Amino acid sequence: MVIQLLNSIQNWLKNTPNHTCFRVNKLKVFDIQNLQSLIVHQSKELGTSILPEYKFLKSDCLIVKPWSDHVVVKRDNNEVMVDASCGAAVLRGSHVFAPGLLGLQPNCKLNDLVDIYADLDGKCKRGLKIHYTGKKEYVGTGYLKKLRCELFDEGIQPSGIGVQTLLPASKLPVINESLFPQGQVLLQNLPSIVCGWVVNAKPNERILDMCAAPGNKTTHLAEMSDNKAIITAIDKTEKKVDLIKQNCEIQGVTCVNAFIFDSRHCYSESASMDTEGPPFPANCFDKVLLDAPCSGLGQRPRLINSMTPKMLQSYKFIQRKLLAAAVKVLKSGGKLVYSTCTVTLEENEEMVKWALDKFPCLRLVPAEPLCGGPGLPDCGLTDNERLMVQRFGPEEDPLRAVEDIYRNSIGFFIAAFTKI
Repeated sequence: MVIQLLNSIQNWLKNTPNHTCFRVNKLKVFDIQNLQSLIVHQSKELGTSILPEYKFLKSDCLIVKPWSDHVVVKRDNNEVMVDASCGAAVLRGSHVFAPGLLGLQPNCKLNDLVDIYADLDGKCKRGLKIHYTGKKEYVGTGYLKKLRCELFDEGIQPSGIGVQTLLPASKLPVINESLFPQGQVLLQNLPSIVCGWVVNAKPNERILDMCAAPGNKTTHLAEMSDNKAIITAIDKTEKKVDLIKQNCEIQGVTCVNAFIFDSRHCYSESASMDTEGPPFPANCFDKVLLDAPCSGLGQRPRLINSMTPKMLQSYKFIQRKLLAAAVKVLKSGGKLVYSTCTVTLEENEEMVKWALDKFPCLRLVPAEPLCGGPGLPDCGLTDNERLMVQRFGPEEDPLRAVEDIYRNSIGFFIAAFTKI
């Protein structure tokens, strides 16, 4: 079933979303003129007077559309090779950072215009000096900012920008969040922002974010509540929790407490209601967000797929344990939001069905605002239940029309429950 689903949307997964999405921090002042200046500066570099469109979907969500199809750049035989993940980032509007560079011809000079190719075979050896003859894909053009000696000499640990992207093949503008004053905006996929809207954090609510790193959704919930919710963020390693704390500091968030803990075990019968950190007793959170570890098969563009059937099968067991813990610590009348960035039935609609069967205290409620499409048919959910969840992908379903901007983001899934 997974293979059939992936095959049916293969072309969609290979393509890049038709926009760049920024989450705007409501705790800081955002000046739209910074964005306008960046776009005008790029337009001069590209030799065009036609600027890409941008608009707010909500006050915390800014969408920037691609350059016109008429915008082109000069291409020649200067070729650099990057790994597939770096290539996908370039298509989304990123520069090439030095660790992602695999191959560079010796005759290239600083600030030369180079064509960027992604290695689709995974066989390009680091330090390649000649044209790569394996399977590759053109992902953009940019200016070379590192020489071979700075990238591949023995003992070198390359860092910084290796190629400053001028124009990705997707035509998306190259706009990095670091170009704005610190903490004003954050690059975040649109369905991930919708997930925060579904949680709808309010002041004084006690909220648990179970798998919180790097903290993008955590900080969104804090900002939605005007930094007045009581948010607990958990992740398994010190490195991940440090990242959550760092992102909170950058964005001016002070209402989050982050802990190193395995959320599968965040419930304990013996825990006290007065406890600050995990484990927690039953019925202590008004809202729980479980953005679950998943196969990530909704991420676009997907230039290669290294996921094995065995790896795919492993996620549902983790997700079930996390859901069981979430149900325990959620208050009666509380709200549980479950989300993934994958497209499989097993991790999405079938996980919702499992939760409803396993926990009689759970009731499915509409995951509003409903921006994505309904759940897929033949998934074990009724049509009414399919209308309560939302799936972001290319599928069209007569049960609910979906705006193009949501259909052309990444693959994502959101469901919401209440506990009775």
